[in-house]
Amino acid sequence: MDKKKEHALDRILLSLKTVIRTKNFEDSKLFYTQILNLKITEEYNDGDGSKGVILQFGHEDSNAFLEISEIASNHYYHQNSFDKSIENDKIDIQIKTNNIEYWATRLRDKWKVKGPVLRPWGSYYLYLRDPDGLQIIIYQEKIK
Repeated sequence: MDKKKEHALDRILLSLKTVIRTKNFEDSKLFYTQILNLKITEEYNDGDGSKGVILQFGHEDSNAFLEISEIASNHYYHQNSFDKSIENDKIDIQIKTNNIEYWATRLRDKWKVKGPVLRPWGSYYLYLRDPDGLQIIIYQEKIK
């Protein structure tokens, strides 16, 4: 590989992992694995008050991950907000699907959901909240 191409590859961002510090780790872990069917790729416990799981979206070659972690009050990284529910929708997580009706049917008996709602731009949105109150939107883009 030539040097110019090699250096260009060094500057590419490769994947995305979003981290949620949760107030109730077990409830959140159940929600993301049992309700949303995300796959656990890694679990950790630092033995000093931090534990978590890394979850993967999509197929095994996907580079989209979600980390759910609990930080105990005695841990050096702890912040008081970690112990509280989310109080606004400044941030939400949006997850794309190819079958909004499947998710609407699957979730209705398991979790409180709203929708699917047809948005003005033609996409369908299904609204729900995780155990900490974080808004989760499962959406399907405009059907052509």
